[in-house]
Amino acid sequence: MELGMHMARQLALNEINQGCNKNVVISPISMGNALNLLAFGSWGRTLEQFMQFLGAKDLNDLKAKSMLMVEAVAPTEDNNQGLILASLNTLWTNQAFSLKPSFKEFARTVFKAEAHTLNFVNQAEIVRNEVNLWAKSATKGLIKELLPQGVINQDTILILANALYFKGAWLNAFNVKLTRHEDFYPLHGKPIQVPFMIADTEKKHFYGSFKIFEVLKIPYRKGQDNRRFSMYVILPDKKDGLQDLVQNFNSNPELLGDCFEVKEVNLSKVWIPKFKFSYGFDASRIMQNIGLTLAFKMVGDFTGMVDSLESDKIFLSTILHQSFIEVNEEGTEATALTIGFPLCGCSPYQPPPPPSFLADHPFIFMIREEIYRVVLFVGVVLNPLMIN
Repeated sequence: MELGMHMARQLALNEINQGCNKNVVISPISMGNALNLLAFGSWGRTLEQFMQFLGAKDLNDLKAKSMLMVEAVAPTEDNNQGLILASLNTLWTNQAFSLKPSFKEFARTVFKAEAHTLNFVNQAEIVRNEVNLWAKSATKGLIKELLPQGVINQDTILILANALYFKGAWLNAFNVKLTRHEDFYPLHGKPIQVPFMIADTEKKHFYGSFKIFEVLKIPYRKGQDNRRFSMYVILPDKKDGLQDLVQNFNSNPELLGDCFEVKEVNLSKVWIPKFKFSYGFDASRIMQNIGLTLAFKMVGDFTGMVDSLESDKIFLSTILHQSFIEVNEEGTEATALTIGFPLCGCSPYQPPPPPSFLADHPFIFMIREEIYRVVLFVGVVLNPLMIN
């Protein structure tokens, strides 16, 4: 999970350094599902690097971590409570190749992954359309097309995909009649007018104040099982303090654990901007920059995945990831897709007034499951009006 958090922080720094106001959102658990599955198909030095990269001691440890992630996002649909969660893993294999029975069985039993065989060589566009239709269905139509034309070619032997969909209703919904436009201060340019949701301050809120940031936890309504989901809004003390905050998290990842140490307190104001945006990127380069290199080279070893005389020539070409999130008065709707392509070839004494939480400048957000302690989505809001 730390991998996805690290990637989100790096992407945020990239956007800030480029002078952009482009919002970022990724799903660490979606990324982790795809990478863990790929790791189980690797061998030798490639497997060793995957283990180090994913923070696993061995295959048994990786399997335990994988099962934990799968359990954390097990499908549920409780319309009475406004909670919908779905996670799907699917494999499409070029008909000229076949998956090793052990890998296919592992994918099915641990990741509940369906496997399909298609003609990649002569029907590349048909394959692309089928994967895109699957993605559209798996994300409830929020991500309509992940694979662009030309991404599938005669060298593609396998497409591995994970889709995650989450819809949660706030435990205490914001009153839409209170929503109003106020100034938001982006890192670049003049203040902008954005719609702020205003919470009921007669009720206590989960809040934490730390050295250079403060945190607000907003719970979602629980479904039929014991899982509990919350959104955490991590706000730098300074209006231009997001970059320093991200860099602090990078140099001291354990600092992130402080974000979850919140207490129920009275707050004088709680303002959160509404936002809705999507974010997509090719994760291949950033993964190589932070240590996963062998899997993307000809020396990559995926002999545990494909049953072929040329299995020692398989390497990863691309890992595409796209996420969508919408936060409004009722709750949150979010989805993510991760697709990997193996190829051949995050005065008088007066009691002090209650603190306030005004998210009127760039901040970090996370959606977390509290029982399993896994992060489903993480991102930064640089401009609530940007839809990317």
